[in-house]
Amino acid sequence: MSALAQIEAGLRAIGYRPESLIHDYSFADVLSEAGGDQSVALAAFTQVPESYRSAAFGVITGPHDATVVERRRALGAPILFSIGQDDVGVWRVGAEGPPRLTERVPLDQLDALFRRHAGTWNPHAVHRAKSLGQTQTAYQLEFVDLGLMPAIEHEIEAKLDRLLGEVIGKLLAGVDDRQGEEAAFRTTFRLLAAKILIDRHHPDAATWSVASVDQVLAGIESYYHLDQMPRPAVDVLPHEAVASAWTALRRAINFRNISSDSLAFVYENTLVTADTRKRFGTHSTPRQVAEYVVGRVDLSRFEPEEITIYEPFAGAGMFLVAALRHLRDLLPDTLTQEERHAFLVERISGAELDSFACEVATLSLILADYPNANGWKIEPRDLFVDDALANSVKDKRIVLCNPPWEEFNADERHAYPAAAASASFSKPMAVLHAVLAAKPAAIGFVLPQGFLRQKQYAELRQKIAGLYRRVELTSLPDRVFQRAGLEAAVLVASELRGVDESDATALVSTVVEDRDRIAFLETGKVTAERRLARAVTQGDLWIGQLDEVWDYLRRYPKLGSVADVYRGLQWWQQDEGASTYLRPGFASGVARPADSLCQFELRNTVYLNTDPAAAIYPGPLSRPWDRPKVLTNVARLSRGPWRMAAAFDDTGLVASQAFFGLWSTDAKVPIEAFEAILNGPLTNAFLTEHASNQHFTNQLLKRLPIPNVDRLDSVLEAQRRYRSAHQSIRNTALKPANADAWLNGLLVAADAAVLKAYDLPPRLERRLLEFFRGHEHARRVDHAFTGWIPEDFTAYVPLHEYIGPLLRENVGAWPLDVFTPAPEREVDRLRLYVQ
Repeated sequence: MSALAQIEAGLRAIGYRPESLIHDYSFADVLSEAGGDQSVALAAFTQVPESYRSAAFGVITGPHDATVVERRRALGAPILFSIGQDDVGVWRVGAEGPPRLTERVPLDQLDALFRRHAGTWNPHAVHRAKSLGQTQTAYQLEFVDLGLMPAIEHEIEAKLDRLLGEVIGKLLAGVDDRQGEEAAFRTTFRLLAAKILIDRHHPDAATWSVASVDQVLAGIESYYHLDQMPRPAVDVLPHEAVASAWTALRRAINFRNISSDSLAFVYENTLVTADTRKRFGTHSTPRQVAEYVVGRVDLSRFEPEEITIYEPFAGAGMFLVAALRHLRDLLPDTLTQEERHAFLVERISGAELDSFACEVATLSLILADYPNANGWKIEPRDLFVDDALANSVKDKRIVLCNPPWEEFNADERHAYPAAAASASFSKPMAVLHAVLAAKPAAIGFVLPQGFLRQKQYAELRQKIAGLYRRVELTSLPDRVFQRAGLEAAVLVASELRGVDESDATALVSTVVEDRDRIAFLETGKVTAERRLARAVTQGDLWIGQLDEVWDYLRRYPKLGSVADVYRGLQWWQQDEGASTYLRPGFASGVARPADSLCQFELRNTVYLNTDPAAAIYPGPLSRPWDRPKVLTNVARLSRGPWRMAAAFDDTGLVASQAFFGLWSTDAKVPIEAFEAILNGPLTNAFLTEHASNQHFTNQLLKRLPIPNVDRLDSVLEAQRRYRSAHQSIRNTALKPANADAWLNGLLVAADAAVLKAYDLPPRLERRLLEFFRGHEHARRVDHAFTGWIPEDFTAYVPLHEYIGPLLRENVGAWPLDVFTPAPEREVDRLRLYVQ
């Protein structure tokens, strides 16, 4: 028996079915610059249809050459065998670095090799490691590199996106109306489906590679039984455009090894136009968010027969496509494709108001479920009418949803009075209310980020805690949604409570910071995760990174007790609000924080319109702008933790609505000191953890904990030293060589004085400072800021002590001079007791 035959027999012995073992398997080399195809003598897949997601093993003939093995990485198999003259090499293949030869096995020991690894090499183990190991460590296997699949996926989807962009461009050439867009969408689906069947050597497509495009379209209509769905309007799209698009698609990369759900995601992402995306909702769910939510719901906790998944407001059905893959991965390998399809279509369904969106979702599911026909149930339905949503989610075990985020407008309040009234006119609140009333076993929602902490959602959050024993929240940065700059939250709740059960809630709070946005979209990587079990009161589900700090400061006075906080001027015509030269009715002021505000500094003043007739609100004009005050930004200055800059002004400047003005209401409180407090780490951390969107409110600022008034003298002194030095350097024609270091030291001293006034326990103060680690460059100062305490300094020492003389005088090896080491004999005796 040949070595190849022995390997095939060994794979069959550990559970690989004959149809999942493919000889002379060719696939697109998506990981190389040159592209083209590669092939292996034998490929083994954990399930069919085959793809990089289910690839388990590949076999190549020839010498044991790492370069030859590396050229087959795009197969997606974690292990490749190389057949030499007398033995077989076993290679571990990962996303980075060359493949690693883990062992060389003589031909007469191949049977023993497969018996030895049967527990981890069998199709069930490998498949679960590749599909579930991304999010669940219990299913990870040492030889499966979890970075390989996302690397292939990223390259495939980038190439598909460019390809489908070219195809849709050819179809839409000369067509710019809605009917043409929909026809192009339907035609593209049919061409994509045909390309898949050809590249996968499906018998029904045996003649399509040489057939006309009309014959190919007719063949797909027949294969997928699309006679019940609207057909492309052939008179809308020129025949030559359709033929040109098909030619471009046929010449493109080999689709055989491409996961069908990747095609479905790219189909939606690339081809939904501005008009149709507006109809689906501007925050159409990105692929990774859908995958992340379904992964967090964790379908493996349920018996497959118990699962029913429903997506209201389905849009293009991204949750359903993700759920399809996850549920399919849980099904027994013994099911036929027909049985698998029948099982899935009975358990996955959705609804959407827009009938074309329903069609898109259906076509996406068809693509993701290759090679099976239709049967998916995406119902065109207005879910806000009467009890439509409540009836739709009734008896559904799992509800996945990215609801509309807008408020009900006046017409909608009239059309849907019950839904609007139940949720203070908020659509996401109305949807959550209706779904929670049905008490599904698990829910996964994408919501506005305000859900995490905003008061308006508190009642709903408390209701969720009352229903479920486990609640997971995730904070996502803006720009996760490709076509909308929205900050989102993910809610996953599961494990329904029993009757009268009032145990603590298992809370999970996860953060994806902007610096990890790309990694999250590519691999699902998160920045941090916090877990806590406690009783939930007042809807407080979120675990903040610095909750212990805020709890310690809970009894401290608040900014609102010693200061007024007001917004600046706002005009009917914004372009008439500011001028670069003095005009009648204008006064010197600042208009845009981006131009004029740094920490401890105001610059680039302009002239602002103070004419009452031009103002929208008269209140800002009556503020005491001529009195000493601190001006600070209303919108955050960065996506990281350095979100605020504040500057003291005693020159009478007025400010636009982009600024807050703070005035002392207590004669004992020097408003200058608040310049240092507002610029310091504690204020910026407070705003980062408590602001519910990109803009701050005066009410939030008023809740800021502040030091006791009698501790502000040292803060004021440090603030004045820094301002004086900064002013003197700015007025110097030639900046001194050590200016940055000097100002950095005075700024750190000001921060230290502020923190000393708060008198946090050293452990909490250090935790606060570590919150800013890696973000030093984002602080809004015009000199270098290098941070406070080195990362390798592990002692809990307050910042004012760290920069003070006491620490400098007591570093080094002086203890050895003071304390004489014990004799070795005594050390040996002590060791007996210590150990």
